[in-house]
Amino acid sequence: MELTPAASYARISEKVAARDKVADQHTQNEQHAAARGYRIVARYTDDGISALGHKERPDFERMLADAEVGAFAVIVATEEERLARNVEEKLELHAACEVAGVVWDTARDGYVDPATDSGEFMSTVRAAMGRIESKRKARRQRAASDARAADGLPTARPGYGYRREDSCDVVVEAEAVVIREAARRVLDGDSLRSIATDFNARGIPSPAGAPWQGITLRQLIRRPSLAGLRTHRSKVVGKFNPEAHPAILDEDTHTRLEALLTDPSRAQGTGGRTPVHLLSGLAVCGRCGGRIKRLPGWTPKPGQKSKPVKAAYACGECHKVRRIQEPVDEFVTEVILRRLEQPDASQLFSQGDEGAAQEARNAIEVIDARLATAADQFAEGVLTGDQLRRITERLRADRAAHERTVAESMPARVPMRVVGPLARETWAGLHIDSQRAIIDALAVVVIEPQGSGRSFDPNLIRIDWRS
Repeated sequence: MELTPAASYARISEKVAARDKVADQHTQNEQHAAARGYRIVARYTDDGISALGHKERPDFERMLADAEVGAFAVIVATEEERLARNVEEKLELHAACEVAGVVWDTARDGYVDPATDSGEFMSTVRAAMGRIESKRKARRQRAASDARAADGLPTARPGYGYRREDSCDVVVEAEAVVIREAARRVLDGDSLRSIATDFNARGIPSPAGAPWQGITLRQLIRRPSLAGLRTHRSKVVGKFNPEAHPAILDEDTHTRLEALLTDPSRAQGTGGRTPVHLLSGLAVCGRCGGRIKRLPGWTPKPGQKSKPVKAAYACGECHKVRRIQEPVDEFVTEVILRRLEQPDASQLFSQGDEGAAQEARNAIEVIDARLATAADQFAEGVLTGDQLRRITERLRADRAAHERTVAESMPARVPMRVVGPLARETWAGLHIDSQRAIIDALAVVVIEPQGSGRSFDPNLIRIDWRS
């Protein structure tokens, strides 16, 4: 007897271990098909895609298209919910199979002929019930997630710096060392890009295995969980239970990093090439105010009569100002270093007010406790909704003011070791990003138009110190 050609469909919502689970479904489909007298001629698989909602399911759509051209007569699945869990997709399945004369047969729900009234009715009812159950499941998952957050328990999966053991997060010390070094260097004034470059040169593995980038490092060290702070739905809602998730950074370090990396005055990376010249894009044209760019030099090949051309800084807008790069870099560096060596140089950069910052952080903790108390009193009926709203608005306004105090009390993003008698030695060891940041923090370099002479004139390089 000739076996009826059939298609095997498998789908799993969860992305974790999906490959093994869908393979199990195909195995069950094979067994069910053999018992029913079907022969599997095609397999369709959608990994990690929910049947609830309207997400694209490539293999489901391909299966319907194949059904319409008569590639098989039966669709086999472990249960109807694998095929569709909402009424809209079930109707789409009905329409495609009815036109092609295809039926479906599942191990749990049995045989369905979409051409019959009873088949369509029962299948549609099951789809509606499946949709309701999915919504209930989602609510249960949200409630469980809320409870885990309230108890300070770990999130679904640990991030870089941790591994999961017995439902608790354990610090991976090799990765924690990388996190602490990055945090320290950022607070010392090193740029994210220079740190990423150094990590790549040292062969330090990144979280994703790809080369380190400034933006990757920025996202990593800003994670509140590193300081033992529990986030839920993108907001900090409390602290982790330290036995379930120990901190890698202290809260003060996290607060300083957050203030520094979210400072609007801090230049954000554009993803472009790393600057390799001291003043390119930093210096200003004294004629039109345009930004100065660097023009590469040129050395003629042996036998060519052309003269060599030295690298130079030139205005990229009016093109009327041009100066050989090397003496400009040397002059500006010397002026900056002499200023950094002065006894009062430490006053050029804000050292921050740690006392004010700590007082503000203490006040924020008190406000958070009062907000939690007010919420409890509302739940118990002690406060009305209007009273809760007024209290919450006032406390949140106070909290925002204290947050500004913390941010304003943070030190400047300049390595303080570059100030004083060791300025030259420290400067020589800084990455170009850090050198440029110091120049930008201290002054505006203006390159004036060239006079009649061709020799370098330091008077035409103006240093406008920032107040």
